[in-house]
Amino acid sequence: MSSTQNYHYCLLGAICWEHPSWVGTFYPEDLPAEWRLNYYSTSFECVYLPYAIWHAAAPETLDAWQHDTQEHFRFLLQAPPAPSAENDALIAALGKKAVAVHPQLGSAHSPPLVWLEPDANLRQLAQTLQALEAAPPFYLISVSANYAQLAQARTLLEVLGY
Repeated sequence: MSSTQNYHYCLLGAICWEHPSWVGTFYPEDLPAEWRLNYYSTSFECVYLPYAIWHAAAPETLDAWQHDTQEHFRFLLQAPPAPSAENDALIAALGKKAVAVHPQLGSAHSPPLVWLEPDANLRQLAQTLQALEAAPPFYLISVSANYAQLAQARTLLEVLGY
Protein backbone atom coordinates (compact mmCIF):
# COMPACT_ATOMS: atom_id res chain seq x y z
CA MET A 1 0.00 0.00 0.00
CA SER A 2 1.47 3.34 -0.98
CA SER A 3 1.49 6.24 1.45
CA THR A 4 -1.02 8.13 -0.71
CA GLN A 5 -3.67 5.44 -0.30
CA ASN A 6 -6.13 5.38 2.55
CA TYR A 7 -4.75 3.73 5.65
CA HIS A 8 -8.01 1.85 6.21
CA TYR A 9 -11.02 1.15 4.08
CA CYS A 10 -13.31 1.87 7.02
CA LEU A 11 -12.09 4.31 9.63
CA LEU A 12 -13.42 3.74 13.15
CA GLY A 13 -13.84 6.41 15.80
CA ALA A 14 -16.12 8.14 18.25
CA ILE A 15 -17.64 11.54 18.80
CA CYS A 16 -14.79 13.33 20.59
CA TRP A 17 -12.02 11.55 22.49
CA GLU A 18 -12.62 12.91 26.00
CA HIS A 19 -14.81 10.36 27.75
CA PRO A 20 -14.48 10.06 31.54
CA SER A 21 -15.70 6.45 31.44
CA TRP A 22 -12.65 5.54 29.32
CA VAL A 23 -10.17 6.44 32.08
CA GLY A 24 -9.02 3.14 33.51
CA THR A 25 -10.65 1.09 30.74
CA PHE A 26 -9.08 2.56 27.60
CA TYR A 27 -6.89 5.37 28.88
CA PRO A 28 -4.41 4.37 31.59
CA GLU A 29 -5.32 5.99 34.91
CA ASP A 30 -2.02 7.88 35.04
CA LEU A 31 -2.14 9.17 31.44
CA PRO A 32 -2.13 13.00 31.47
CA ALA A 33 -5.26 14.49 29.86
CA GLU A 34 -3.16 16.37 27.30
CA TRP A 35 -1.81 13.03 25.97
CA ARG A 36 -5.23 11.44 25.44
CA LEU A 37 -5.67 12.57 21.82
CA ASN A 38 -2.32 11.06 20.85
CA TYR A 39 -3.16 7.85 22.70
CA TYR A 40 -6.62 7.75 21.07
CA SER A 41 -5.07 8.14 17.60
CA THR A 42 -2.99 5.01 18.11
CA SER A 43 -6.16 2.88 18.42
CA PHE A 44 -8.67 4.73 16.26
CA GLU A 45 -8.38 6.22 12.79
CA CYS A 46 -10.67 9.22 13.20
CA VAL A 47 -12.70 11.34 15.57
CA TYR A 48 -15.93 13.18 14.85
CA LEU A 49 -16.03 16.73 16.19
CA PRO A 50 -19.30 18.65 16.35
CA TYR A 51 -19.09 22.17 14.97
CA ALA A 52 -19.35 23.77 18.43
CA ILE A 53 -16.19 21.96 19.57
CA TRP A 54 -13.86 22.56 16.64
CA HIS A 55 -15.14 26.09 16.07
CA ALA A 56 -14.37 27.01 19.70
CA ALA A 57 -10.74 25.83 19.42
CA ALA A 58 -7.96 28.27 18.67
CA PRO A 59 -6.03 27.71 15.42
CA GLU A 60 -2.94 26.92 17.51
CA THR A 61 -4.86 24.20 19.35
CA LEU A 62 -6.05 22.66 16.08
CA ASP A 63 -2.52 22.77 14.71
CA ALA A 64 -1.29 21.01 17.86
CA TRP A 65 -4.02 18.38 17.44
CA GLN A 66 -2.89 17.57 13.94
CA HIS A 67 0.73 17.25 15.09
CA ASP A 68 -0.28 15.10 18.09
CA THR A 69 -1.97 12.43 15.97
CA GLN A 70 -0.81 9.60 13.74
CA GLU A 71 -0.20 10.41 10.07
CA HIS A 72 -3.23 8.46 8.86
CA PHE A 73 -5.59 9.98 11.45
CA ARG A 74 -8.56 12.11 10.32
CA PHE A 75 -10.65 14.75 12.08
CA LEU A 76 -14.24 14.55 10.86
CA LEU A 77 -15.60 18.04 11.26
CA GLN A 78 -19.32 18.63 11.35
CA ALA A 79 -19.99 21.02 8.52
CA PRO A 80 -20.35 24.65 9.61
CA PRO A 81 -23.80 26.25 9.30
CA ALA A 82 -22.37 28.69 6.75
CA PRO A 83 -19.05 29.15 5.00
CA SER A 84 -16.74 31.79 6.45
CA ALA A 85 -13.10 32.80 6.32
CA GLU A 86 -12.83 32.06 10.05
CA ASN A 87 -14.07 28.48 9.55
CA ASP A 88 -11.74 28.03 6.58
CA ALA A 89 -8.77 29.14 8.71
CA LEU A 90 -9.70 26.71 11.48
CA ILE A 91 -10.09 23.83 9.03
CA ALA A 92 -6.76 24.74 7.41
CA ALA A 93 -5.05 24.47 10.80
CA LEU A 94 -5.81 20.73 10.75
CA GLY A 95 -4.21 20.39 7.32
CA LYS A 96 -4.81 17.21 5.32
CA LYS A 97 -6.27 15.56 8.41
CA ALA A 98 -9.47 17.66 8.22
CA VAL A 99 -12.51 16.11 6.55
CA ALA A 100 -15.71 18.16 6.43
CA VAL A 101 -18.71 15.88 6.82
CA HIS A 102 -22.43 16.19 6.83
CA PRO A 103 -24.09 14.01 9.45
CA GLN A 104 -26.60 12.47 7.04
CA LEU A 105 -25.61 9.08 5.69
CA GLY A 106 -24.98 9.28 1.98
CA SER A 107 -24.73 13.06 1.71
CA ALA A 108 -23.39 14.03 -1.70
CA HIS A 109 -21.10 16.59 -0.06
CA SER A 110 -19.08 14.30 2.19
CA PRO A 111 -17.71 10.80 2.45
CA PRO A 112 -20.07 8.14 3.79
CA LEU A 113 -20.59 8.35 7.53
CA VAL A 114 -22.22 5.49 9.45
CA TRP A 115 -23.41 6.13 12.99
CA LEU A 116 -22.81 3.29 15.44
CA GLU A 117 -25.91 3.63 17.60
CA PRO A 118 -25.96 2.34 21.21
CA ASP A 119 -28.43 -0.42 20.32
CA ALA A 120 -26.80 -1.36 17.00
CA ASN A 121 -27.42 -4.84 15.65
CA LEU A 122 -24.04 -6.11 14.42
CA ARG A 123 -25.58 -8.18 11.63
CA GLN A 124 -27.44 -5.15 10.27
CA LEU A 125 -24.32 -3.03 10.71
CA ALA A 126 -22.31 -5.56 8.67
CA GLN A 127 -24.89 -5.36 5.89
CA THR A 128 -24.79 -1.56 5.92
CA LEU A 129 -21.00 -1.53 5.76
CA GLN A 130 -20.86 -4.08 2.96
CA ALA A 131 -23.32 -2.01 0.93
CA LEU A 132 -20.86 0.92 1.09
CA GLU A 133 -17.97 -0.99 -0.48
CA ALA A 134 -18.27 0.97 -3.71
CA ALA A 135 -17.49 4.24 -1.94
CA PRO A 136 -14.30 3.99 0.15
CA PRO A 137 -13.23 5.32 2.51
CA PHE A 138 -16.13 5.46 4.88
CA TYR A 139 -16.35 6.26 8.55
CA LEU A 140 -17.96 4.34 11.41
CA ILE A 141 -18.58 6.67 14.36
CA SER A 142 -19.80 5.64 17.80
CA VAL A 143 -22.58 7.89 19.02
CA SER A 144 -22.37 6.74 22.64
CA ALA A 145 -18.58 6.28 22.86
CA ASN A 146 -19.21 2.94 24.50
CA TYR A 147 -15.72 1.46 24.52
CA ALA A 148 -16.95 -2.16 24.67
CA GLN A 149 -19.16 -1.55 21.64
CA LEU A 150 -16.25 0.06 19.78
CA ALA A 151 -14.19 -3.07 20.48
CA GLN A 152 -17.00 -5.18 19.01
CA ALA A 153 -17.12 -2.91 15.97
CA ARG A 154 -13.35 -3.28 15.56
CA THR A 155 -13.73 -7.07 15.63
CA LEU A 156 -16.56 -6.86 13.10
CA LEU A 157 -14.39 -4.79 10.76
CA GLU A 158 -11.58 -7.33 11.07
CA VAL A 159 -13.96 -10.23 10.34
CA LEU A 160 -15.26 -8.35 7.28
CA GLY A 161 -11.70 -7.82 6.07
CA TYR A 162 -11.47 -4.08 6.68
